[in-house]
Amino acid sequence: MPDFLHRGVVEGFYGPPYAHADRLWLIDKLGAWGMNCYVYAPKDDPLHRAQWRTAYPADMMSEFGELIERGCAIGVQVGFAVSPGLTIEYASPEDVRALQGKFRSFYELGARWFCLALDDVPTTLLHAGDQAQFGSLGAAHVALANAVADAVGADSTLWVVPTDYVGVEPTDYLEILGSGLAASIEIGWTGRTVLSPTIAAGEAAQRAATLRRRVLIWDNVPVNDGPMRPMLHLGPYVGRAPDLAEHASGLLLNPMTHARASAVAVHTAARYMRDPHTYDPEAAWQAALGELGAGAAEAFATFAAAHRFSPLLPTDRDRELEAAVSALRDVVREGGNAEERLTALRRLIEPRVSAAETLRAGLADRRLADEIEPWLAAHRAESERIAAAVDLLTVLCADAAALQRVFAFLHLEGRLTRIPPSPVSSYGPRRVLYPQLGSLRDDGAAFSADRALFVGCCLVDEVIEFAEQLAARQLGVVA
Repeated sequence: MPDFLHRGVVEGFYGPPYAHADRLWLIDKLGAWGMNCYVYAPKDDPLHRAQWRTAYPADMMSEFGELIERGCAIGVQVGFAVSPGLTIEYASPEDVRALQGKFRSFYELGARWFCLALDDVPTTLLHAGDQAQFGSLGAAHVALANAVADAVGADSTLWVVPTDYVGVEPTDYLEILGSGLAASIEIGWTGRTVLSPTIAAGEAAQRAATLRRRVLIWDNVPVNDGPMRPMLHLGPYVGRAPDLAEHASGLLLNPMTHARASAVAVHTAARYMRDPHTYDPEAAWQAALGELGAGAAEAFATFAAAHRFSPLLPTDRDRELEAAVSALRDVVREGGNAEERLTALRRLIEPRVSAAETLRAGLADRRLADEIEPWLAAHRAESERIAAAVDLLTVLCADAAALQRVFAFLHLEGRLTRIPPSPVSSYGPRRVLYPQLGSLRDDGAAFSADRALFVGCCLVDEVIEFAEQLAARQLGVVA
């Protein structure tokens, strides 16, 4: 059984790049967890993408050198990506030399891992000179990748992220890359869509056959850029086949814009990559929460449970709480005594209401506390909404007078108006669009069959609706 050769993180999201201190911290964690690769590729660093021809200033090169040195000391290769595809003229010798020089500057710092990122760029040749010389985008990309390979030398790893980086069906572009690129060059793939809910070995095998090599998976987990910004993805790494390494040379996770919070998924993925066949996602998740939530581990686990929702876990909104709500709903529907179920539910709600304050006061990693602050506020507010709904349910399920039930209903609605809405999601999203694209061609971009738009998926709203509907039935409320 082959191993994953490349195991780590590609800082490849849209949004503010990480701080240098967070990169050093993350590289240390990768080494400690048995991972071996970190790639610098933030889309919104202008010198990586929009202004790729411009050299990095001395202070940034000094920081890059420190990353490389730290990585070398603990067995983590630090790599660097350049994304020239928005403006490069492939037939221009000056542009090719400028790109080679950019990569050579990293090589001279000591880097031996490089990425030519050609994703999210036009899928046709825009310049007349390119059309005349190459005829196709694939041929232009093969020539450019070969030129970069010459610049970084045979002692380096070169990874090309192609323009067709999603899906499983072959394309003319991919056939050209597969036949034209040297066998030593890695080629990236995100799975059947941009944020693949699952990656099956058969899917990877199909793409690997087209490319004539194992794929190197750019796994968009737990990224939350673009329309996903309201989400905090704190769930475990799931949905990847245990025999994936037969067709994939490695997995590089694309993290959230929050370096410390992303470590929950990265920590669990490290366990998967060490031994996919015995990997236990829930055990790995608990271990990650215990380490990263030091100082307030129990509260961090409580908080994280409400932020597991993602394309990988689209029905996960706090399993324990949801089970208690479901049990209460069943008793009410059957006309039974709900007191025991209500007591169990209230017992769960109390630590959820207090989790935010516990984390603010006790979480040892203060940078993590700062990162998740918007979601701490949201979690507190949403937990208070649930508590308010349960207070109403307690009255409705008791032998209370009609007027008492009326006042309890009015009290709930009044409390809800006093809890401010949050721009971020907790206990599942009210509305979020995930970029589940199956094709990125200029003339044929389309969403895949995987669900992309999630509306009305917040557990809190379901609990409130349950309470309101019960009140409406008992009190004759016209809605």
